[in-house]
Amino acid sequence: MNNPEQMKIVTITLNPALDQTVYVAQFQVGQVNRVYKQRLDPGGKGINVAKVVGALGNPVSVTGFLGRENSQVFSEYFRKNAIENAFVEVAGAARVNIKIVDEQSGQVSEINFPGLNCTGADLEKLEGVIDRLALDHRWFVISGSLPQAAPEDIYGRLTRLLQRHGAKVFLDSSGTALREGIRANPNVVKPNLDELSQLIGRNLVRESEIYKAARDLLGGGIEQVIVTLGAKGAIVADEREMLAVRPPTVVASSTVGAGDAFVAGYVVGRARGLSLKDCACLGTAAATASVIQPGTQAGSLTEVEKLLNQVAVSRVSG
Repeated sequence: MNNPEQMKIVTITLNPALDQTVYVAQFQVGQVNRVYKQRLDPGGKGINVAKVVGALGNPVSVTGFLGRENSQVFSEYFRKNAIENAFVEVAGAARVNIKIVDEQSGQVSEINFPGLNCTGADLEKLEGVIDRLALDHRWFVISGSLPQAAPEDIYGRLTRLLQRHGAKVFLDSSGTALREGIRANPNVVKPNLDELSQLIGRNLVRESEIYKAARDLLGGGIEQVIVTLGAKGAIVADEREMLAVRPPTVVASSTVGAGDAFVAGYVVGRARGLSLKDCACLGTAAATASVIQPGTQAGSLTEVEKLLNQVAVSRVSG
């Protein structure tokens, strides 16, 4: 891939967070739990995606909203990691989300706060920033929840804005934000199984039901659909083929941000012009490398490359 514009990726995070990951020997509800280790990472889905995009050696920019009261923590992280910062600062502070890691069971419990408020003027300023970024960036990842007071159709609005510039959009959200965003037909969508079930309006239990739901999204005008299945991997599909992708077995340190790492690997593959299969493998390897890390850290490029050949891919029929 020789076109530098094609390689440049932007992630959009309207509701960022500081992820405080705490480790306890055995988490007990209703009891006093002693924390023996903790870490604080700038986060929010789009920021987590950007971490991994950068770790894979791809240029990446970030935008969205940051609260002025704690924006310096994010800005310093972006500076240290060569991530281009195009965030719009608004009143207030970014939320702090708590991740509780039970070392005995390996389970992670998450406590997520509502986040920032944004005004109409804030949204107008952000749209201006995105409009400028779209002049020389090809791939945009819109992900995560909405800040308070944001219109439910904002992801659809941003998708249409980017499409007018000929940009490609990868949408990863949930609930109404996902539903409204899909109406604009982004190029790629990535619900997990629970999010897809909510979108369809019923629990998807059998594999055949998942396949049909993915095909229905493709039939509606989406170019590629990814359904992530946690440790079981993912279903990846376009109009020509549907693939089941299975990750290698590893000892997980934290599964927080694994889906974001998948998005990062996949969109880097798209930016590099890789096939559906190779994009899926890169996404899976990036996600696997991330779960080995504590907190929401990105796996290194070396780790991702080691895992690539261990990803299993099979074609889905029927």
